[in-house]
Amino acid sequence: MDIRADQNMSIHAVQRPKRTFIRKAAVFAAPFLVLVAAGTGIAVLMATAPKPEKNTEAPLPIAVEIATARAEQTSLRVTTQGQVKSKNEADVAAQVSGQLLSISPALEAGAYFKKGEVLARVDPAQYRLALDRSRSQVARAREALARARSEAALAEQDWKDLGLTGAPSDLALQKPQVNAALADLRTAEALVRESELNLERTEVRAPFDGRVMTRMANVGDFISPGAVLASIFAVDVAQIRIALTDADLAVLGLAPGFAATDSATAPTARLSAIVAGARREWTGKLTLIDASVDPATRLVYGLVEVVDPFGAAHAAPLAPGLFVDVEIDSGERQSLVSIPRGALKKNEYIYIVADDGAIKARAVTPTMADAGVLYFRDGVKAGEKVVASFLPSPRDGMKVRDINAPAPAADKVADAEKPKKK
Repeated sequence: MDIRADQNMSIHAVQRPKRTFIRKAAVFAAPFLVLVAAGTGIAVLMATAPKPEKNTEAPLPIAVEIATARAEQTSLRVTTQGQVKSKNEADVAAQVSGQLLSISPALEAGAYFKKGEVLARVDPAQYRLALDRSRSQVARAREALARARSEAALAEQDWKDLGLTGAPSDLALQKPQVNAALADLRTAEALVRESELNLERTEVRAPFDGRVMTRMANVGDFISPGAVLASIFAVDVAQIRIALTDADLAVLGLAPGFAATDSATAPTARLSAIVAGARREWTGKLTLIDASVDPATRLVYGLVEVVDPFGAAHAAPLAPGLFVDVEIDSGERQSLVSIPRGALKKNEYIYIVADDGAIKARAVTPTMADAGVLYFRDGVKAGEKVVASFLPSPRDGMKVRDINAPAPAADKVADAEKPKKK
């Protein structure tokens, strides 16, 4: 019995490792079997899925805005922009030191003042005392000069009375003493003029007719010579510095270095800007063009001037700092072809639309431009159709249609996908 039991135990011991190995192999193989089954199922589904029908219809033309080039008789002109500034701007500064006793109401920001008007006063007490001292020095110098001249006259008379021969020396006639006394008098008189000037400078006066931009000083401040009291600007002439391209100069028929000799030779410039909620206009003259070209931008700058910018003749004041649109008329009329400004792509191309709707790029250079219109002397013919709106991914031969034209019955919706066939 024991022998048989031992044999059974040995058999079970051999079979147990085999079953354990099979169980572990099944656990590891199960995920791979699942992946294989899933892949097989997907492949079957893809193989048995219905095939999509091929779209044999031609793509619809892209709907765009199409404009027709038109011939126009128009004046050659240039449009640009610039910022207004006064021809004369200055900082009002004290020329003497002292305490500010008063400031004129005309020195408030925005206030108007006349040339020569007193804008501020510095305490003049010490300068009056200095003037009194210098005047007393003049009196003493005059007395010294009179005494020196009298003594010189006595010395000359003594020379004659003594009967001395030969010409007397300057020292014997006391001429150096007279000259020294005269120099002292002139110095004293110069001190008087300097004291009078300093006293006069205690009143800060306006150098021109103008207005105040900002004020930096107050009554009671102690100021030193050169201390800025306020910033002011003149109201006689306003200037606008404008940038001009070489094409602009060609339109105007001018060259770098142009300077108008009078109003008749200066091209007329029309300025406009939004002021107080409305568009206002002013008239000026292009008086000057720089004699050099900016090497960084290849632009040349001109100067437009407007006389009496705050005058009643204008609808609104042309204030410094205002950004304005500037249009300069050359005075010459020509027949040009116009197209909308939106037709120019990348500032160098337009797309011509053929009769069958196909487009073709063409490189062009505008002769002049307005806010919404481009004008051409050549490159575009009257009657040609151009793409005047945004065109995605344009290429030669692409078909387009006018978005404003009635669509054919089969193409009710531009560029929309047609319903799929069931």
